[in-house]
Amino acid sequence: MPSIKDLKKRITSTKNTQQTTKAMKMVSAAKLRRATDAIISQRPYAQEIARLMRVLSAEEAESDSGLKSAVSLLVVVSSDRGLCGGYNSTIIRAATNFINEKQKAGRAVKTFFVGKKAYELLRGRFNLDLVHYEEFGQKVTFRKATEIAKKAAPLFEEGNVDEVVLVFNEFKNAITQEVRTEKVLPLSVDKSKGGEELVADKAIYVPNKKELYASLASKYFTVQVFKALLEGQASEHGARMSAMESATKNAGEMIKKLTLQYNKQRQAGITKELLEIISGSESQKTQG
Repeated sequence: MPSIKDLKKRITSTKNTQQTTKAMKMVSAAKLRRATDAIISQRPYAQEIARLMRVLSAEEAESDSGLKSAVSLLVVVSSDRGLCGGYNSTIIRAATNFINEKQKAGRAVKTFFVGKKAYELLRGRFNLDLVHYEEFGQKVTFRKATEIAKKAAPLFEEGNVDEVVLVFNEFKNAITQEVRTEKVLPLSVDKSKGGEELVADKAIYVPNKKELYASLASKYFTVQVFKALLEGQASEHGARMSAMESATKNAGEMIKKLTLQYNKQRQAGITKELLEIISGSESQKTQG
């Protein structure tokens, strides 16, 4: 059983930890507000340019007869830091499943990593062609997304890879993030959706579909990368805020238990001392 002195040290240590987790929660909450505003304003643009590109790709896909390599390019968005619950573990699990499936099918996989958590773990598990970017700090910029896109898109355009897939956490709310494995290239047309085909029939394209597709292709990919980075950043802050809130709550419960144990032992010590004083007093009376 720990002594009163040990219990007091543990209570003090736990209180210090609680102050740290509470501060981290407040910082994450402030960052989350900015990240949420950024992703909410960017999502409609990313969704609309993706819809337009699917319409344009229907004709482009028929004329594209270029040979492609049986190689997948996987872009994994994780974080540089921990203490964010299951944020990184879900990304690592999804990336691992994707790589295993592709390798079982006899395909090679090239990987781009944003954030070191997934990079550090997966580079030891697989023999991969790796490219690593550090997490982009407090603010994700379109320039950073362009930097990644300029290195990744030519691999697809030149036929070195035949698909590009993004793995990232999609932000739902502060306590919910959903891991997404999203193929962004090549663009696929869902024949079950007639709405986009109807738009394609009625729309007038200037100068023409092919030139418009070529003009928007690089911007489309950059926008999708930018969206994944923003989603990942908002998800990370939400996951960290939730994790720190749980840690603060758990620290509070532990402080209560330790304080109760401390008070019990302190009271037992006081009672023992009183009994010793009374016994000594009674002994002196008997001797007298």
